[in-house]
Amino acid sequence: MKLNRGEILNTANGKAIKIIDFLGDGGQGEVYLVDMENHHYALKIYKDDVTSDFWYNLKNNVTKGSPSESFLWPLEIVEVEDKGIYGYLMEVRGKEYKSFVSYLNGKNHFKDVRTMLDWCIKLCCSFKLLHEKGFSYQDLNDGSFFFNPDNGDLLICDNDNVCANKKNLGILGKMRYMAPEIVRGDIDKSTGLQQMPDVHSDRFSLSVILFMTLCMGHPYEGETMKNYDIIDEIAELEMYGKNPIFVYHKLDKSNRPVRGYHHSLIRRWPLIPMYLKEAFHKTFVDGLVDRENSRTTEIEWIKLLSEYRDSLVTCPHCGYQYDYFLDKRNPRTHCPICNQIKPTLSVLTVGKKKIVLEPGARLYQPHVDKYSSLYNEKIGEVIVNKKNPNLWGIRMINNDEIVLTDSSGNHKIVGTNGVIPIIRNLTIKFNETIEGEIR
Repeated sequence: MKLNRGEILNTANGKAIKIIDFLGDGGQGEVYLVDMENHHYALKIYKDDVTSDFWYNLKNNVTKGSPSESFLWPLEIVEVEDKGIYGYLMEVRGKEYKSFVSYLNGKNHFKDVRTMLDWCIKLCCSFKLLHEKGFSYQDLNDGSFFFNPDNGDLLICDNDNVCANKKNLGILGKMRYMAPEIVRGDIDKSTGLQQMPDVHSDRFSLSVILFMTLCMGHPYEGETMKNYDIIDEIAELEMYGKNPIFVYHKLDKSNRPVRGYHHSLIRRWPLIPMYLKEAFHKTFVDGLVDRENSRTTEIEWIKLLSEYRDSLVTCPHCGYQYDYFLDKRNPRTHCPICNQIKPTLSVLTVGKKKIVLEPGARLYQPHVDKYSSLYNEKIGEVIVNKKNPNLWGIRMINNDEIVLTDSSGNHKIVGTNGVIPIIRNLTIKFNETIEGEIR
């Protein structure tokens, strides 16, 4: 251990830091649990000397601040020149957060599909905010992310490598998650230099993470893996860089998933809605040719994933959550897992949005405000009457007055934190511009 328990260091601002415990290490540095001003933080200390460009970028990231609360962002610079110590402070990751790697290997799971989609949407929102601040993450991989299995909360780590768009400090990422042009080392036509990670390569990597989350497989790992005795750098360069073939390419079927080996991918792909399949195909096929215009953007993913979340129904027989609509108009007749007849449910239609009203389903701010970007801001939730389980309603949260009109033309006002009864043909006026109807 480079630092000892009880040792005192100082931040660049002169604040005292006390070493409490050693948490672990990685390729770049060691991480310690520390105390500063009676608050616990994680301290990352670099093993090797850092370049002046890297150090300047890290200081700049501290000054600019975190794009969102999902990032374990550098908070304070720690520099002790006479001891050769360079690092930074960040918040401590809570024990309730599990690594994305543990999800991929089956050790930890999301509570249900709705929770998984909450996490995916938060991931997209976080990268949207990151890009809007002029940053690109540059090193997206399965070790970068953590999730709370119970509520879908997200944490993103390794943010010291975040850099201004189209700049790079030597970290390119893992080939398995990198955009093909970065894997190959293509020449950037605008600069004449090697293509560096940027917003467009980030979007490709983000799509890989989303595909792996929803499908438990990799978009380019199929039958062509049989061509290699071992998956070494030469194999990865071919699979992810020189000749990436999407496993569900509409025309080229040479790299389909292998039965008995890619079981989860084969089982999950049919369960996701067609519009998500089209978005993946756009990125992993068309996006290979046109990196700037044919890769699904963060906001496009957010809207598609939100639509999927709105359409979820829980099978009363097997408990699986699946999309209620076989297409955008017609409901499914049977559960895709157990093939039992699905329940008859009410649907709230708000403009072009359709929200399936089952216990636990939620309304979000963008449902009633088309200009809102608070895609995970819950404003209502479907509840069941404790005394009469046949009575369902939508419990609203901190709402303005909502005007209800039933099929007979009778009006009723729902005040703050009131309940909207789920009744057929009920019209709901959420505000002056947004109106919905239960069907």
